Order: sequence, then C-alpha cells, then structure tokens
Amino acid sequence: MVEEQPPVQSEKASGNHILSQYTLNHENVRIRVVEMAGTSELIYLVEEPKLSKRELEEFFALKAEINDYLPDILVLSGVDGFNLNNMLSSFVNQRRPWLKGESIFKINYYLARDFQGYGIIDPIVRDQKVEDISCDGPEMPIFVYHKDFGSVKTNISFPNTENLDSYIIRLAQISGKSVSINAPILDSITRDGHRVQAVYGSEISSRGPVFTMRLFRDRPFTPVDLIKSGTASPDLMTYLWFMTEGFNSALIVGAPGAGKTSTLNSILLFAPSNTKVFSIEETRELKIPHENWVAAETRGKNTIEGQRGVERLNMYDLVSMAMRQRPTYIVVGEVRGKETYALFQAMATGHTTYSTIHADSMESLLNRLENEPMNIPRVLVSYLNIVIFINFVRLEGKMVRRITEVDEIIGIDGKTDEILYNRVFHYDPYSDKFSYAGSSKLYDRIAERRGVTNSKLLEEVRKRTGLLLTLSQKKEADIEEISGEIRKRQWEWIRGE
Repeated sequence: MVEEQPPVQSEKASGNHILSQYTLNHENVRIRVVEMAGTSELIYLVEEPKLSKRELEEFFALKAEINDYLPDILVLSGVDGFNLNNMLSSFVNQRRPWLKGESIFKINYYLARDFQGYGIIDPIVRDQKVEDISCDGPEMPIFVYHKDFGSVKTNISFPNTENLDSYIIRLAQISGKSVSINAPILDSITRDGHRVQAVYGSEISSRGPVFTMRLFRDRPFTPVDLIKSGTASPDLMTYLWFMTEGFNSALIVGAPGAGKTSTLNSILLFAPSNTKVFSIEETRELKIPHENWVAAETRGKNTIEGQRGVERLNMYDLVSMAMRQRPTYIVVGEVRGKETYALFQAMATGHTTYSTIHADSMESLLNRLENEPMNIPRVLVSYLNIVIFINFVRLEGKMVRRITEVDEIIGIDGKTDEILYNRVFHYDPYSDKFSYAGSSKLYDRIAERRGVTNSKLLEEVRKRTGLLLTLSQKKEADIEEISGEIRKRQWEWIRGE
C-alpha cells in the first residue's frame, strides 16, 4: 500500500475569520471552518496531532512493519472479540519500547486511523456534521458537504494517482467488494454503513481516480430531528404521523441530496408496532427501528465472485416478491424504472407503499411517472395518497432543507382527465414558516373511519403536536424514548384516551 503523510496542517494566517471550530476523537482532532480573508471562500480545516521529524520516521517504519509482518490484521479485525486498537498498541510497545508519553500517543492515533479507520479522511468521516465527502482526483482538494455551511473545500488531498488508486482498492476491500481496470466502478457500503461510489484508474475518469462517500449515521433520523432542524414543523409531522398510521401511500419528491431518504426513514417511525415493513433498495441506506422489518437488496449478475449463472434480482423482482409476503408497508428506496409500475400495482391492490423520486414539482413528477421508463397510467397515479416535496432553501446565507409542500391526491377530473390534488401544507421562505391550508380530505377520511367527530380528531391532533413539540425541545431525546412516546400515544388513541 502506498504510504501517505498524515495531514498536520494548521491555519494561522491573520485576517481569516473562524466561523466554527470543534474537536473530534476526544480532542485528538480539531475542525475549523474558516472564511478566507479577501476571497470569502470557506475552507474546512482538519488539524491532527503534529508529528516531529523523528516521530514521522517511526510512524512510517511501524506502518511498513505492520504491512509486512501482520498481513491478516485487517481480517482479524472483523473477528468477534478481536480488538484491533489493542493489537496495534501492543505491537508498538513491543517493537518500539523507547517511545513514551506524547510520542506513543500520537503514533498510536495515526496507526489506528490508517488501519482501523479511513486513513487521511478518517476525521471527516467521524465528523457528525459532514454528510458527503467528494474526491475529484489526485492533487485536488477534497470537498465535503457540511450541515451548517454546505459544500466546502478542505485542506486534505491525495498526492498522486497511485496513492488514490490504492485508497480506492482499500475502500473496496473494507466493503467486501473488488475493483480493477476490468471492473473500474465501485458501488458499495462500508462496514459502518457509508455508501461509496468510486472510479478506479483513468479509463473512465480523465482526471484520474475519484470517489464520493455518502455518510450515514448509526442513529437514524427521527421526526423529532426534522423538527429540530427546521425541515418540518410539529403540526406538519403530526399530519404525516396520522397519514402513516392510517396506511396512506406516499412519494417523497426532491432533488439529489435534499434529504428524501432521511425524511422517509423518519416517517416510518410512525408505523405501528403491530405492522410489517418490507423495504427494497439497490444499496442499503434505510435504517428502520421496527422489529417486524424485512430489508431486501437487489443483486447483480457479478455479485458473487467466481460463481457463474447467479440469478439477477432487480427492484421489479423484489417488489413482486414483497407483495406475496403480506407486508403492511412496502418501501422502495428510490423508484426510477419499471419497478415503479409494480409499486403502483401494489397500491391498487391495497398495499401501503412509500418511496422517493427525483422531481421538483407536481407537473414534473406526473411527467416522469407517465412517460418512459415508468409508464404509469393516470388511473394508477390516482391511487397515490400523498406527495411530499423537500428542497434546498437558502436562508441567511446558508442552504437548508425544508419540506416545501405536501399535497393530497384527490382523484381524476372526469372531464379533463387531470389529476386533482389539494395542497395541505406550504412553506414560506420569507418567514421560514409552514402553513396549513385548513382542510384535509385525508383527515376527514380518518375521522370517518375511526367513527369520531372532526372536533375529536382535532383534539388528538393537538395532543400529538404538543408531544412532538415537547420532544423536540429536549436537549437529548434518544430514538428509544421517541419511539416509545409515539407508540404510547398511538395505543391511547386506539383506547379512546
């Protein structure tokens, strides 16, 4: 493996404005977001422990020895009960007994970073404020998408093509995949659940190898997170709570990276505990905190190396399979092809379905659905209950995510054959507020099915809105507490309390 020098840069230039700074890894690493003087350009600075010349030599020597004498170390790291960190520390103590104090602390940090972590981008991967990492080629600065500042250039780069190619091979290995000149495209999930797309070599990418890593956290998004971040209001999330609980099918619509999957994940927390969820994705991204959940992934022809004739299972196959397993909810991570037809057929046969799709308005959504390659007849579109639009909005100089519109599909106009829909919620970017239209056909339907008056339903809406608001005002509310409170309220509603 090509060696890489640890990034130990520090920003000391006068006149630069520090917009944010915080520490990671128990204060081993400092992150600063700096506005550069004169240009107003934002730079994401990673500052790691600084190694002296002698410490740097010891680090590279130890790294070479580990690569030479412990070839199975990364394999062993996946064995239950094996602690790679302890192994590395023990190795350093035995091979370099003269290293003491601060020196051994710093060297152990870099060894753990490079063997157990993600190498030079490991601090970025561990930063909870970063959503995406983009490497556009060797000698090019890595870019990150920061929750507070959007797309920002970093002070980290790969020094040459050989080094970056070596790193992409490593990403493939830790994802259980392979990449080569013959098969240069990598699409995988790392052991920590991060999605990687990479191009190896220069056959496809003229600027050399590139990769993008989309970061997913262990803790899935919840309705409370959407309220805290301002993506949705408590009354909007209460509406989606009723709609999910009431088995209404929905599409979440927006641009790439707008937060469609996170919104989908959070809404599914409202699924009652006595229901079954069946999710289908090309690459696992959903993390649904539901006991009765089947998570399925598509499979390509070359998924299993060395085994010929492996049956390919695409999204259409899995949607068809899901319908035979009697799930309450069929969830497709994203629709873009003929699986969309199967999903709408599932709606027409009484299944509750959820998915995401790329579009920016109701008109563009209907255009996508009704034309190639989806070809959904307009009569099937009418079985969809809700459309949720989520978009990027510029607010006080920052790009933020907002659910900008929620529409209810009413049906088809008998004379014009047009899809009729009712806009239930609308976002105003000038006031950064969400407005309820004052009426909802689906609220009326829920009241009718429950056998309660509109005023009784409105009382329950207020209770749930108050609960979500209270949870969002807590400094810390873990997913178990949020889920527990939602389940409790659902059973109280069933019992008429």
